[in-house]
Amino acid sequence: GVLIVYDAAYREYVDAPDYPDPLEYLRMGAPILALRTFSKIYGLAGLRVGYGIGPRGLISLLYRVKEPFNVNLLAQKAALAALGDEEHLQRSQKMNAAGREQLYRGFAALGLDWLPSQANFVLVDLGREARPVYEALLRQGVIVRPADVFGLPHCLRVTVGTATQNERFLRSLALAVGACRAETEVNREKEERRGGS
Repeated sequence: GVLIVYDAAYREYVDAPDYPDPLEYLRMGAPILALRTFSKIYGLAGLRVGYGIGPRGLISLLYRVKEPFNVNLLAQKAALAALGDEEHLQRSQKMNAAGREQLYRGFAALGLDWLPSQANFVLVDLGREARPVYEALLRQGVIVRPADVFGLPHCLRVTVGTATQNERFLRSLALAVGACRAETEVNREKEERRGGS
Protein backbone atom coordinates (compact mmCIF):
# COMPACT_ATOMS: atom_id res chain seq x y z
CA GLY A 1 0.00 0.00 0.00
CA VAL A 2 3.02 2.33 -0.04
CA LEU A 3 4.18 4.08 -3.21
CA ILE A 4 7.93 4.54 -3.54
CA VAL A 5 8.90 7.73 -5.37
CA TYR A 6 12.42 7.38 -6.75
CA ASP A 7 14.14 10.66 -7.66
CA ALA A 8 16.56 9.80 -10.47
CA ALA A 9 17.44 13.39 -11.39
CA TYR A 10 21.19 12.73 -11.25
CA ARG A 11 21.13 9.24 -12.79
CA GLU A 12 23.26 10.13 -15.82
CA TYR A 13 26.12 11.34 -13.60
CA VAL A 14 26.34 8.12 -11.60
CA ASP A 15 29.26 5.76 -12.25
CA ALA A 16 28.86 3.50 -9.20
CA PRO A 17 28.17 -0.08 -10.37
CA ASP A 18 25.80 -0.76 -7.45
CA TYR A 19 23.47 2.16 -8.21
CA PRO A 20 19.92 0.74 -8.16
CA ASP A 21 17.90 0.84 -11.37
CA PRO A 22 14.25 1.70 -10.67
CA LEU A 23 13.19 0.03 -13.93
CA GLU A 24 14.26 -3.34 -12.53
CA TYR A 25 11.93 -2.83 -9.59
CA LEU A 26 9.12 -1.79 -11.92
CA ARG A 27 9.59 -4.95 -13.98
CA MET A 28 9.24 -6.95 -10.76
CA GLY A 29 5.91 -5.20 -10.07
CA ALA A 30 7.09 -2.93 -7.25
CA PRO A 31 4.87 0.10 -6.50
CA ILE A 32 7.43 2.64 -7.69
CA LEU A 33 7.34 5.94 -9.57
CA ALA A 34 10.71 6.91 -11.04
CA LEU A 35 11.11 10.63 -11.70
CA ARG A 36 13.48 11.92 -14.37
CA THR A 37 14.41 15.45 -15.41
CA PHE A 38 16.12 17.25 -18.27
CA SER A 39 17.28 19.98 -15.87
CA LYS A 40 20.58 18.39 -14.85
CA ILE A 41 22.94 16.74 -17.34
CA TYR A 42 20.88 17.78 -20.36
CA GLY A 43 21.02 21.44 -19.31
CA LEU A 44 17.36 22.24 -19.96
CA ALA A 45 16.45 23.56 -16.50
CA GLY A 46 14.72 26.67 -17.85
CA LEU A 47 12.29 24.56 -19.88
CA ARG A 48 10.95 22.72 -16.79
CA VAL A 49 10.56 19.36 -18.50
CA GLY A 50 10.77 15.88 -17.06
CA TYR A 51 8.81 12.66 -16.84
CA GLY A 52 7.80 9.82 -14.58
CA ILE A 53 7.87 6.08 -15.15
CA GLY A 54 5.53 3.86 -13.17
CA PRO A 55 2.90 1.15 -13.29
CA ARG A 56 0.18 1.75 -15.89
CA GLY A 57 -2.55 2.13 -13.24
CA LEU A 58 -0.60 4.79 -11.36
CA ILE A 59 0.19 6.74 -14.51
CA SER A 60 -3.51 6.72 -15.49
CA LEU A 61 -4.37 8.16 -12.05
CA LEU A 62 -1.77 10.90 -12.51
CA TYR A 63 -3.25 11.81 -15.89
CA ARG A 64 -6.57 12.53 -14.16
CA VAL A 65 -5.02 15.38 -12.16
CA LYS A 66 -2.43 16.56 -14.71
CA GLU A 67 -2.86 20.13 -15.85
CA PRO A 68 -3.54 20.47 -19.56
CA PHE A 69 -0.62 21.78 -21.65
CA ASN A 70 1.73 21.49 -18.67
CA VAL A 71 4.82 21.13 -20.92
CA ASN A 72 5.07 23.46 -23.91
CA LEU A 73 5.97 22.30 -27.41
CA LEU A 74 9.44 23.85 -27.36
CA ALA A 75 10.30 21.97 -24.15
CA GLN A 76 8.99 18.71 -25.62
CA LYS A 77 11.05 19.15 -28.82
CA ALA A 78 14.17 20.04 -26.81
CA ALA A 79 13.71 17.00 -24.56
CA LEU A 80 13.38 14.66 -27.54
CA ALA A 81 16.47 16.19 -29.16
CA ALA A 82 18.40 15.81 -25.88
CA LEU A 83 17.48 12.13 -25.67
CA GLY A 84 18.95 11.63 -29.12
CA ASP A 85 22.21 13.49 -28.44
CA GLU A 86 24.34 10.67 -27.03
CA GLU A 87 27.57 12.52 -27.85
CA HIS A 88 26.61 15.48 -25.65
CA LEU A 89 25.61 13.12 -22.84
CA GLN A 90 28.92 11.25 -22.91
CA ARG A 91 30.95 14.47 -23.13
CA SER A 92 29.07 15.89 -20.13
CA GLN A 93 29.58 12.69 -18.13
CA LYS A 94 33.33 12.71 -18.79
CA MET A 95 33.65 16.40 -17.98
CA ASN A 96 31.76 15.96 -14.71
CA ALA A 97 33.82 12.92 -13.63
CA ALA A 98 37.07 14.78 -14.40
CA GLY A 99 35.78 17.88 -12.59
CA ARG A 100 34.91 15.91 -9.46
CA GLU A 101 38.44 14.45 -9.41
CA GLN A 102 39.90 17.93 -9.89
CA LEU A 103 37.92 19.20 -6.89
CA TYR A 104 38.95 16.18 -4.79
CA ARG A 105 42.63 16.87 -5.52
CA GLY A 106 42.16 20.56 -4.73
CA PHE A 107 40.43 19.83 -1.43
CA ALA A 108 43.18 17.37 -0.47
CA ALA A 109 45.85 20.01 -1.26
CA LEU A 110 44.03 22.42 1.07
CA GLY A 111 43.79 19.78 3.82
CA LEU A 112 39.98 19.65 3.59
CA ASP A 113 37.69 16.64 3.82
CA TRP A 114 34.92 15.94 1.32
CA LEU A 115 32.29 13.32 0.61
CA PRO A 116 32.74 11.40 -2.65
CA SER A 117 29.86 12.24 -4.96
CA GLN A 118 27.79 10.52 -7.63
CA ALA A 119 26.27 13.80 -8.84
CA ASN A 120 27.43 17.08 -10.32
CA PHE A 121 28.25 18.58 -6.94
CA VAL A 122 30.53 17.78 -4.01
CA LEU A 123 30.09 18.40 -0.29
CA VAL A 124 33.30 19.76 1.24
CA ASP A 125 33.86 19.94 5.01
CA LEU A 126 35.83 23.04 5.97
CA GLY A 127 36.32 21.88 9.56
CA ARG A 128 35.02 25.25 10.69
CA GLU A 129 31.93 27.42 10.34
CA ALA A 130 31.34 27.57 6.58
CA ARG A 131 29.17 30.70 6.39
CA PRO A 132 32.13 33.17 6.65
CA VAL A 133 33.98 31.26 3.91
CA TYR A 134 30.83 31.28 1.77
CA GLU A 135 30.57 35.06 2.22
CA ALA A 136 34.27 35.54 1.42
CA LEU A 137 33.75 33.52 -1.76
CA LEU A 138 30.78 35.70 -2.71
CA ARG A 139 32.98 38.78 -2.38
CA GLN A 140 35.29 37.16 -4.95
CA GLY A 141 32.37 36.54 -7.30
CA VAL A 142 32.22 32.78 -6.61
CA ILE A 143 28.84 31.30 -5.75
CA VAL A 144 28.52 28.01 -3.84
CA ARG A 145 25.83 26.78 -1.48
CA PRO A 146 26.27 26.77 2.30
CA ALA A 147 25.09 23.46 3.73
CA ASP A 148 23.96 24.82 7.09
CA VAL A 149 20.40 24.62 5.73
CA PHE A 150 20.94 20.83 5.65
CA GLY A 151 22.22 20.80 9.24
CA LEU A 152 25.87 20.78 8.13
CA PRO A 153 27.24 24.16 9.28
CA HIS A 154 30.86 23.27 8.44
CA CYS A 155 30.16 22.27 4.84
CA LEU A 156 29.72 23.84 1.41
CA ARG A 157 27.95 22.26 -1.57
CA VAL A 158 30.06 22.95 -4.65
CA THR A 159 28.76 22.43 -8.18
CA VAL A 160 31.25 20.79 -10.54
CA GLY A 161 32.16 23.17 -13.34
CA THR A 162 34.59 23.21 -16.23
CA ALA A 163 38.29 22.75 -15.49
CA THR A 164 38.77 26.53 -15.64
CA GLN A 165 35.81 27.23 -13.35
CA ASN A 166 36.95 24.59 -10.86
CA GLU A 167 40.46 26.04 -10.81
CA ARG A 168 39.11 29.52 -10.17
CA PHE A 169 36.92 28.20 -7.37
CA LEU A 170 39.84 26.34 -5.74
CA ARG A 171 42.06 29.46 -5.86
CA SER A 172 39.25 31.54 -4.38
CA LEU A 173 38.55 28.89 -1.73
CA ALA A 174 42.22 28.89 -0.67
CA LEU A 175 42.10 32.69 -0.27
CA ALA A 176 38.77 32.60 1.58
CA VAL A 177 39.81 29.83 3.96
CA GLY A 178 43.14 31.56 4.61
CA ALA A 179 41.48 34.92 5.29
CA CYS A 180 38.92 33.35 7.64
CA ARG A 181 41.65 31.44 9.52
CA ALA A 182 43.67 34.64 9.91
CA GLU A 183 40.62 36.55 11.13
CA THR A 184 39.83 33.80 13.64
CA GLU A 185 43.41 33.90 14.91
CA VAL A 186 43.33 37.70 15.30
CA ASN A 187 40.04 37.50 17.20
CA ARG A 188 41.40 34.74 19.45
CA GLU A 189 44.48 36.83 20.28
CA LYS A 190 42.27 39.83 21.10
CA GLU A 191 40.17 37.68 23.42
CA GLU A 192 43.29 36.37 25.15
CA ARG A 193 44.62 39.90 25.66
CA ARG A 194 41.26 41.00 27.07
CA GLY A 195 41.23 38.03 29.41
CA GLY A 196 44.77 38.72 30.57
CA SER A 197 44.22 42.39 31.39
